Amino acid sequence: MTTAAVPKRVADVIIGRKLAALRMASGMSQAAAGKVLDCTQNKIGNIERGDSSITLPDLRALFEHYRADEPTKARLTVLAKGREKRASRTALRASFQGTMREVVDLETSAHYLWQHNSMTIPGLLQTEAYMRSLFRAARPSKSHDEIEHRTMLRLRRQEIIDNVDQQFWFVIDQAALERMTNMDGSATIQREQKAAIVEAMDRPNVEVQVVPWHVGYYIGQAFTYTIFGFDSDPHVELVHVEGLRDGHVTSNLEEVNDYLTVWDHQRAAALGPEQSRAFLLTS
Repeated sequence: MTTAAVPKRVADVIIGRKLAALRMASGMSQAAAGKVLDCTQNKIGNIERGDSSITLPDLRALFEHYRADEPTKARLTVLAKGREKRASRTALRASFQGTMREVVDLETSAHYLWQHNSMTIPGLLQTEAYMRSLFRAARPSKSHDEIEHRTMLRLRRQEIIDNVDQQFWFVIDQAALERMTNMDGSATIQREQKAAIVEAMDRPNVEVQVVPWHVGYYIGQAFTYTIFGFDSDPHVELVHVEGLRDGHVTSNLEEVNDYLTVWDHQRAAALGPEQSRAFLLTS
């Protein structure tokens, strides 16, 4: 099973960064590139960062002035054309709105996904009972039908774990495990959820680490975020930072690098995978 098509945001970032490299190799400034497209230097900067999409006519115009080679032109043109394809109405992303629609696109196509969770179990590892308990706790209260619909969508999202071409790594704070102690009035959900995480760890493409209480404070312990990595040329990483609602997705290199640094510290603070397995089975 292979990963899905490259999402629009990722395609824009790849195209933008390749155009920046071509422009610099040709000795042109952003201002000069702006004159080629009859636009501002700021627009060129937005395109090169992947914050704005470039049209096919503008892309071809820059190819000519940057003296791009044929393989590069062909690859970037395919990426640019792919951005315009509309997803099927039956596609999973069609069931979501706003930021979550983009998150689903990234989940299903990233070569690797790294996630830190501070207070809840990662959605891709949750049991049905745990999901329903979380959805019932939302306020204003959700109807039974809405809870079942959201549970069904989350279960569909979990199917990506079956794709061994994708790698998943989760760091979970012990707080997320302990908050299940009396969920729905007993320890049943907690026991089944821990067992489900251990079972997921037996997959060849899933790693889980737990950060126990005795570690004390560690950097970024309150953050819940996901790093999506694409083994493209150039390599691309994006971060989804969860918020009160959907949160936001960023491809800004400085912001992404900040989260990569935090991720390295969090993995170092956590128990190793085998120690985490033992912790889940005995705590």
